[in-house]
Amino acid sequence: MRVVELYSTHDCGLCVEAKKLLTTLQQQFSFELREITLTPEHPHYEKYLALVPVVVIDGTQEFPAPITEQQLLSALVTPGKKFYTGKFFEALGLVTVIFGFVYGLLGNMWMDLYFFLGGIVIFLVGWMLEKQERKQPTDQHSAVSNK
Repeated sequence: MRVVELYSTHDCGLCVEAKKLLTTLQQQFSFELREITLTPEHPHYEKYLALVPVVVIDGTQEFPAPITEQQLLSALVTPGKKFYTGKFFEALGLVTVIFGFVYGLLGNMWMDLYFFLGGIVIFLVGWMLEKQERKQPTDQHSAVSNK
């Protein structure tokens, strides 16, 4: 399970808003929310004091204030099969275009043209799949901001 840490201080209005946003997102995504109040004894006190609220996701992604819903959504949404399929087709398209250039350097003009055009088509199919997948999470979760 993912761990989301919210570093805050006492009497912080932005911290309250960030916690409210995180609890709303917690209803849609599966993660453990840990609220950590910064004190002078805390190891991250010096680092985060001027940046509160700070959201840390899985210990790797840090989001200092001002934290937007879009930042958190993009960090919490994991890409699906369409995204990775699109990335694969994009890479395959680029490799195909490179093969076309190699055939062109060898003097086979028609094979060059076929590989080049085919590579462009394969790349565009992959790009459209990736774009579709990137659109879906924000459309599905835009209801969070409407609440």
